[in-house]
Amino acid sequence: MGSLNILYMKIICPECKNDKEIKSDDIEVGRWFECDYCGVSFEISKIKDDGSPEIKIIEEEK
Repeated sequence: MGSLNILYMKIICPECKNDKEIKSDDIEVGRWFECDYCGVSFEISKIKDDGSPEIKIIEEEK
């Protein structure tokens, strides 16, 4: 049986500062996510040289 390796990365909500785990495969420019705590939507606007995502708010809390 093959092993299943799914890597996750933590990103910090720019609004409430809580963390959210997302799959490394989902880290790409233009991808958006919603904070589970405050409801703010944010997107990955850039991938930094170290591989970490730069994020920006695209919709305030509901």
